[in-house]
Amino acid sequence: MSNEHARRARPVRHGLRLLGPIGAKPLALPRRARLADVASAAGVSTMTVARVLRDPAKVAASTRARVEQVIRETGYTPDLTARGLASNRSGLIAAVIPVLTNSLIAEIMQGLTDALVPQGFHLLLGASGFSVAEEEVLVRAFLSRRIDGIYLSGVEHSGGTVQMLRRAGIPVVEGGNITASPIDMVVGFSNVEAARAITRHLVVKAYTPIAYIGAFPKDNDRARDRRDGYERAIRAARRRVEADLCVETTLDIDSGARAMATLLGRRPDVRAVFCSADALAVGALYECQRRGLAIPGDIAIAGFDDIPIAGQVVPALTTIRVPRYEIGQKAGKMLCDRLAGRSVRRRIVDAGFEIVPRASA
Repeated sequence: MSNEHARRARPVRHGLRLLGPIGAKPLALPRRARLADVASAAGVSTMTVARVLRDPAKVAASTRARVEQVIRETGYTPDLTARGLASNRSGLIAAVIPVLTNSLIAEIMQGLTDALVPQGFHLLLGASGFSVAEEEVLVRAFLSRRIDGIYLSGVEHSGGTVQMLRRAGIPVVEGGNITASPIDMVVGFSNVEAARAITRHLVVKAYTPIAYIGAFPKDNDRARDRRDGYERAIRAARRRVEADLCVETTLDIDSGARAMATLLGRRPDVRAVFCSADALAVGALYECQRRGLAIPGDIAIAGFDDIPIAGQVVPALTTIRVPRYEIGQKAGKMLCDRLAGRSVRRRIVDAGFEIVPRASA
């Protein structure tokens, strides 16, 4: 086929029509089925179709079956935007999370979803990449879609985000940390106290010196607070916080191994390490084992989160356990209560944490 022939035969998009080969009739793009189309095909009123969608028990079984069949055949979906304008509700709750790949966040989101869906709400997700600027962009985009409420990870946000949400007047739940002055509501735990508790656990075991491996703190209040908790525990033990005992990195197993190698290069005398996430701790543990170092005989290691691998590595990892699913579930219930006009008894909910002592420390 010549190039000219191929060009003439290839359909191209133009405006709102799909043009076929030259000389052929333009193809009209399919139109989305409307409520009136379903009513006409089923031989009922638009009110009856609306009732089938919203309160099917009030429609005769034979009529309901006929309307439902037409809905399936036409692929009709309700115009939620129009319905939202009429009811001032969209049925959508948004959540801004740091990343989509973190299993810990997935547990919170599952709890949130399980609380929202039975109440007729659906979840929209956006990932900020640990950037308060990107979080602000996402919040603005979600508000433009008339969301009914929003969940935000952490308690550190840009001034623009806080201002937009306060003006929007929708319920807001911050999660994963705790603050005395939330935008609206908060459910989480004190990352400072949790990190202080696990570091104190190492202090009591008489390990010295104790090092820290953690996530970069920029735009991440949880990482910042965990380092703060570590430093408070070290000072409370009348020890010096030493910069060369602290390594900050990205949140994954490989980074934990590299950070452990950096730490051992700086301070071969280190005898214990608190890692601000189990993923980092597992990487650190593997790096020590590759070097022939005994855990905890030569170096004790403690983590944070109690992810499944923490109990499966050898030796099993001492860590902090947080009720992640319950945090999401409680956040969802708070949002639903507020949207239903019910009072929320506690705007600040501390879900707590617990130390899980295992063989690594």
